[in-house]
Amino acid sequence: MKKVLLPILSILLIFTFSNINAQTHFAVGARAGLNIANLSFDPDIPSGVTKASRTGFLFGGLAEIGFSPMIAIQFEPMFVTAAGSELSSPAGKATLKLSYLEIPILFKVKIPVGGPVTPYVFAGPNIGFVMSSKEVDEIKGFPTSETDLKDFVTTTNFAIDFGAGAGFAVAPLTVIVLDVRYSLGLTNSLNDKGKQSIGFNSVKSTGFQIIAGVMFGL
Repeated sequence: MKKVLLPILSILLIFTFSNINAQTHFAVGARAGLNIANLSFDPDIPSGVTKASRTGFLFGGLAEIGFSPMIAIQFEPMFVTAAGSELSSPAGKATLKLSYLEIPILFKVKIPVGGPVTPYVFAGPNIGFVMSSKEVDEIKGFPTSETDLKDFVTTTNFAIDFGAGAGFAVAPLTVIVLDVRYSLGLTNSLNDKGKQSIGFNSVKSTGFQIIAGVMFGL
């Protein structure tokens, strides 16, 4: 999958910068929101163990390059907390906590409807770099313990983000944006040591995100 995604990202970057002279607008801004994260396991978790999502925050910046009133590419470097899952059983609970520096590169299509509100849809690749990875164990009859998982997880994660939202023009060069998206993890978060130690062949991260922000035209 990495062999496929890396050429795609290279093509996107070359396309963006080679066509920058044709842009109709450039905008920058900031955004923040909620990240409702989960993990998928292969093989599935054992019977008797329940899995729950974790909710955290995300924040970062954005830069939009517009090639027409409808078409744009948006770069969104952001820090995402609370990726992972909670696994519970009668014996206790294990919480897998991961945080990422993510860089989505999104193709954005705006839908002109007239007036101050502009709906849009978007999709594109997302590169994530693991900033921290921990497991917190709360076993009945034992003190809470925390384990650093850095030796068991991969340092880079690839995902596909897609969603929809709307921009609300509040001034000639100022737009409030609100969108919802789903981030589908494509990369196995476990390295070879992690597969042997944890007992799963694959662990992939997913996330449902609700994000608000502001953009300033330049």
